Parts: sequence; C-alpha cells; structure tokens
Amino acid sequence: MSQHYKDIAAIAQKRREDALPKEYLLPAESLQKPPRNLTTVPKSSGHFTHEELTIMETSAEDILQKIRKRIWTSVDVTQVFCKAAVVAQQLTNCVTEILFPEALARAKFLDEHLEKAGDVIGPLHGLPISLKDCFITPPHPSSIGMARFANEPTKPEDQTILVDVLAQLGAVFYVKTSVPVAMMMMETISNVWGETNGAYHSGTTCGGSSGGEGVLLAMRGSPLGVGTDIGGSIRIPSAFNYLYGLKPTFGRFPTYGGKSGIPGQDFIYAINGPMSRSLESVKLYCKAVLSPEIAPWTLDPKCIPLPWQGNVIDPPGRKLRFGIISDNDGDISVHPPIVRGLTITKKALEAAGHEVFEWAPTDHREIMRELNGAFHSLGGSAIVELTRPHEEPIFPSMKGYEEAFDRGEGGTLGPTRLREMIVKRNALQKAYLDRWTATKTDGKGVMDGIILAASPWTAPRLGLSQTVFNVSYTGVFNLLDYPVCTFPVTFADKNIDHKRTGWTPLNEKDAILQADYDPEFYDGTPVVLQCVGRRMEDEKVLEMTGIIADALKAHSK
Repeated sequence: MSQHYKDIAAIAQKRREDALPKEYLLPAESLQKPPRNLTTVPKSSGHFTHEELTIMETSAEDILQKIRKRIWTSVDVTQVFCKAAVVAQQLTNCVTEILFPEALARAKFLDEHLEKAGDVIGPLHGLPISLKDCFITPPHPSSIGMARFANEPTKPEDQTILVDVLAQLGAVFYVKTSVPVAMMMMETISNVWGETNGAYHSGTTCGGSSGGEGVLLAMRGSPLGVGTDIGGSIRIPSAFNYLYGLKPTFGRFPTYGGKSGIPGQDFIYAINGPMSRSLESVKLYCKAVLSPEIAPWTLDPKCIPLPWQGNVIDPPGRKLRFGIISDNDGDISVHPPIVRGLTITKKALEAAGHEVFEWAPTDHREIMRELNGAFHSLGGSAIVELTRPHEEPIFPSMKGYEEAFDRGEGGTLGPTRLREMIVKRNALQKAYLDRWTATKTDGKGVMDGIILAASPWTAPRLGLSQTVFNVSYTGVFNLLDYPVCTFPVTFADKNIDHKRTGWTPLNEKDAILQADYDPEFYDGTPVVLQCVGRRMEDEKVLEMTGIIADALKAHSK
C-alpha cells in the first residue's frame, strides 16, 4: 500500500522547517497580529538592518553592478535574501525546498573567483535567483505540489537545462517556491505544502501556478525569479503581486528537463520566463540566457537558435497602435479597479501620442473551451493516477481532471480525437493571426500589441477560485502561443472603485464573480495588466511594456 499523503506531507514540511535557520526567523510576537499588507513587515518589524533592507529593495541589475564593483559581496547579498525568504515563508507559506548551504558555498566561490581573476564568470555573477518548484536542482525533490514526488530525491543527470544555463551565467540558487497540485490551479495550494497567501493582502491568493515565486518577489525575498506558464501561471501571480512577468513564445527559452504536471503533451506548450519587480531585470535575464555565448539552442532541441535582439521597434520612437479589451472578454467582466487601470493606461498612451482602439475578444470563448477541454483530456490520467494511490483529495477547481479520468478518457485519448483537437487549434490560431494582420488598413501600420486584464480580479479572496475559476484572460494566449508581459498600473482604491450599478452580467458565472467585488475588502490589491505581441515578437513585447510603463509614469505626474 502506498504511503498516505498526510504522512508524506508531514515529512516534507518537517524537512523544510528544519532547514530554516533559527536566527533568520521573525520573533513570535511579530507573527501574532500581522498587518493585512504583509509587504510592510520587513521594514516595520525591525528584524532587518538598514543595509539589509537596502539590498532587498535593490533591483537585480544594480545588485550585479555592486557585486562586480566589489561594493557588495555575493555572500552578503545571498545571506540577506536567504533571511528575507525565511520571513516571507513565515508570513505567506511560499517556499518548498531550502538550498541555503549550497547557495552560500556557491556565493563564496564566486566572490573568491572575482577576487583572484578580477572578472565575473558571467552576466549573472553572484545574483541570488529563486526558482519555481518544478525546476530540478539535484538532490532536492521537485514535488510539483504532489505527494508522489514530495520526498523523492532528484538525480544529477536530471537537472533542468535552464538550471545549467543559469549556473553558467553565475547565478546562485537558494530557494524553490510553492506551486499548486500538478501546477494546474490559479491559486497556490496543495495537500503537501498547504496554502500560500498573498503579499499585499493576506486574505487573498498569491495566484498560481508560480504563486510562491510571485509572493516571494513581492515580499522582497528575491530580486529575480523564474516561473512557468501553460495557462497564465507566470502572469496571474505577477498580476496579483504587482510584478513584471514575461510569458515568452515557445521555443525562445530552453524548457527541457523541467518537471511537468502533464508530461508528454505538446498540444499546449508550457514555457518558462522571468518575473521581477523591475522590467530592466526581466530584460537583463532575457539577454543573458539567450546570449550567443551560452547558446541554449545547443542544449535543448526545441530552443530556437535566435539570440536576444534588444530593441526592435523600427523606426525607434515611432508611435504605436494598441488594441485594448476594456471591460470583458466576451464571457467574464473585470472588477472595477481593473476597469480603472485599463482607462488609466489608455489615457496615458494617448497622451503620449499613441493610438488605442477597442479590440474585440473574437473567438476568446471558443479558444478557452478548447484549452480547458484539452487540459482535462490530456491531464486526467497524468494527474489522478498519481494522486489516488496516496488518497490525495482533488481540489474543487481540478474536478474536471478527475471527471475525465473517471469517464475513462485518461490514457485512452485516441488519434482521431487528437487530430481533431489539433485541426481546431490550428484553425483558431490562423483566424486570430488573420484578424491581427487585417488591422493594417487606411495607410496605418498593423496593430503593434493588445492591452487587456491579466485576470478579472486584482487578487481574489482565498479559496474563491476553487468554485469561480477563470484563466480566460491569460489562457487564450497560451493556445495562440503569443508572447505576453504583465505591467503594474496602480492599486485598488475603495474611495474610487465602487461596485458596478445598472450593469447586466454576461452569464451566471459573470454575475457571481462580480457579486464578489467588495471595495473595502479589495482595497490596496494590485492592478496589473498584460501587453501582448505576435509570435516571436518577445523583444518587441518587452520594449512596448517599457513604453507603456514610461507613459504611465509621465501621466501620473
């Protein structure tokens, strides 16, 4: 008989607890009545020195510069982020595996190399980088939120290619972050590790599936993290934690060797990408990983041999054309703070001379129907066959996987059905591309990008997405395989963002989701949107995101 999931979880959680240095822990009194906005705790607690707080607030690019100039050492920086990660864990439950001993040994080696050689080993020399749990860092387990893998050591030959690449670039790995079961929920909760709550509002979710990564970054426990995305798993946590998060085009970044919740399926591509509070840190990561010197396409057969190009908008400084989805995606309406965020962004771009016009969410409902159906058909057996032997209960938002498995679809998806799915997917991709291309009319260039919400919520209350599940604002672009980057706009304000009145819901689910909106409860939660480009326009997406950020900054003055 297989070991019960509760016994497995107890072992995993004790391993984590034992690995947390006692001197890094917040004192008990600081945990008794924490504020709703947990991001204020590091500073208000008095637990960190002024220098430690300075390091925690410094962007990845500036940390690297200070290490290179020997103003800071990698050991000092790594110790600070180890301590910050422990505090974030105490407040949000965002960490799975602790890699502190090897991180400090690695940082010491890098400092000694810099001292002796007088130069860095790579562009990420000495930088602590946090990793989503699915990246394999032997011998540490990669549970992906499942009891089956929670205490299973990993082998050196199984190390994820991206981990190899980042190590060559000089990165320091110090912590792995929490994910939901099989990484297939929009909030981060599992039977192994429990629930991870939000940073800006402890009563809200941090998002999923890169939720632990998102909240660790928001808590200043990491300067730069790496997540994965198959339906919004980078962008939803980035939105709920006020971050920039890039979902690249599949093939731009190496993915080989990452642990998957639905291994072997290629119908919807899972990709990895950077997450940070700084857009420049995201750009720095892309340039480093996709450098000709590292050439990850020689390590991963699915990685396209295309180095990062930097700024690509031609001519430089030209005015852009954006489509905007400003209220609903044809199925679900966004909460009032998101509407305001979209309005602010539109006005800021227009004030800067850019064109912004309404973009209809044509085919979005159909795309999501195909996406969700594929997940359940392809993932039923992959997930449930691993949870049932350990008596792991299935969370409500994942019941579709269990139902597909119980119907006998798990493991029996025939070639005819798969061909039909692929034909439908390809037709939807072609139709969307044609509609985008058709925006080049009347002497105007083609639409440069799309702006829309990352989620209908700023960050939903804990547990809500188990019954009101929605990833339609992100999942569409996974099926289309378009690059997308999130960008922060503002925060919900109870004095401005009132409930909708005189409004007719699009359907029952839309009514339930909108009824959940409470200006008092959601006050102070992040308002973050998405910028979308066409396939392989990853550099342009980050450049457009920077233009949007600059316009927002100028408009707020």
